[in-house]
Amino acid sequence: MRGISKENPLREALIGLISSINHEIGLSEENQVLLVIKLDTEDKIFKFNDWVKTRIENGKFVATEAETMRSAVHISKELD
Repeated sequence: MRGISKENPLREALIGLISSINHEIGLSEENQVLLVIKLDTEDKIFKFNDWVKTRIENGKFVATEAETMRSAVHISKELD
């Protein structure tokens, strides 16, 4: 399902996840938009969420902005 609709609860969950990551490590506005663009299917969102879970230590997200973006781009390419 390419181009997940704005009404899809998973898209809303992705926006919430991006907001949480931004709160933890700070993301540029451009990278926040890029995450939404790259993670445009349910499978990509699930896989990115799984990756995020692996980067939680003591309740905090510990990846850098660069690592986060690399992961999203890798997931997007892998599942295209």
